[in-house]
This record gives sequence, structure tokens and C-alpha cells, in this order.
Amino acid sequence: MSIKKLDIGDISKTKRPILGDEVPVEVFRLLRIIGMYSILGEGSGYTLYLAGKELGVELDIKTVEELATLLKKLKIGILMVVESSDNKIVVRVDECITCAGLPDIGKMICHFEGGIIAGALEKILKRPTKAIQTKSHTSGFDHCEFHIHLL
Repeated sequence: MSIKKLDIGDISKTKRPILGDEVPVEVFRLLRIIGMYSILGEGSGYTLYLAGKELGVELDIKTVEELATLLKKLKIGILMVVESSDNKIVVRVDECITCAGLPDIGKMICHFEGGIIAGALEKILKRPTKAIQTKSHTSGFDHCEFHIHLL
């Protein structure tokens, strides 16, 4: 028996007439930070990055502006390009759903967001990408920053 793969359109459909289609950031963080880490341990970051990248490639977008609009609409974060060259794009994400407001714990934890951005840019630019997070609330900054290397 084959299981149908859910896409963004499927996931966007909700049937919650009283509770609606939004959940608190705390619920997302419980699943993302505590749930995934307790199941996968240190490997959760890479797993979340790959899941985010797969999602980013599947998004129905054609430009960086469309990506920024979608991330804001989904309340993932507010994206802006800080720097761009032939080999690298630096993006800033304000109000990141995973880390905004969290304390400095000495490491960066926004692997899923980095994956989404890398995957979306890979699709838009038609070039392989790799995202590296360089700033985060959880590393002492007031925003996230990702260096997207164009391979």
C-alpha cells in the first residue's frame, strides 16, 4: 500500500472551526527544540536542515521577494538579503520562529529555517546551495543570519 506524500497545499488545509489555523510559537518550539532533540539528539540539527531544504525546494516561488513574503506570511521570520555575490548570499532573519527571544545558550539552533532558505534559493537560482548559520538569539545576537554558499 502506497502512502500519499503530503505537500504544502495538503498541509495548509485545516478543519478547526473553533481553534483556527494558528498555533502558539511555544507549541512549535516544544516540537522543534525539545521533541526533535529528545528523539534524535545532536543529529536533530542536520535532520531538520535536510527537511527544511526539501521543503524549500518544493515551495511554489520564483523570486527572493516571494520567499520573503511567504516566510513572513507563515510567521517563520522576516527575511532580507544583506549581501550578495556570485558565490554567496547573506540573509538576515528577524523574529525567527525558533529562536527569537530565547537566551544565549552558546549555539545556533535554527537548522530548519536555514534549510528552507537554502532549498528555496537553490530552486530560484538553479544552483546547489549550502546554508551556514552565523548569528542567532541563542548565540547572543538579536537576529539570525545565514550565509548561503552557492556551489
